[in-house]
Amino acid sequence: MTRKEKAERILGGSGLLKHLEAYGTPCVIGSCRMDMMAWNDIDIDVENNGMSLEKLYQLTTYILETFHPLWYEAKEEVNDEGKTVWFQGFEAVIEGERWNFDLWFFDRETIEKAKALCDGMAARATAAQKERIVRLKQELIARELYADQFHSMDVYRAVLEDGIGDISGFLEKYGHSA
Repeated sequence: MTRKEKAERILGGSGLLKHLEAYGTPCVIGSCRMDMMAWNDIDIDVENNGMSLEKLYQLTTYILETFHPLWYEAKEEVNDEGKTVWFQGFEAVIEGERWNFDLWFFDRETIEKAKALCDGMAARATAAQKERIVRLKQELIARELYADQFHSMDVYRAVLEDGIGDISGFLEKYGHSA
């Protein structure tokens, strides 16, 4: 079973997507949507213009009681565009594996842009490029360079735009020695 298939089974079996419908329209985004998952990470954007701290607290209770997370964070913030957004992130052990969930509550326009970006990248990436992307992410994770120094967009750009195919080429191009 692929990582994406596991993620979809977890989302369905846990009831998380169904529960999120009470807060807005959930949309799986990121590497899960694009089938380029390098690790157990599920990003979900929830369309909701009516989110509030009270709703954030209600969802917190559900997450804590349902998933018993090893790590949990929730916050309300104002983004660069001056829009208020809400975030909930947590890690939980599911079926013997550690899974990370990032839940963002955005307006429809922001989510549509994210969906279009993901769908566009997934459509233009060949199967070989997708494999290279996953492999590069895994190499960066193993070297503890992923998330702190490099992000998914760096890897997508390297493979899809610069034609980089391995960790040495990636680190050379972006100023770090292998």
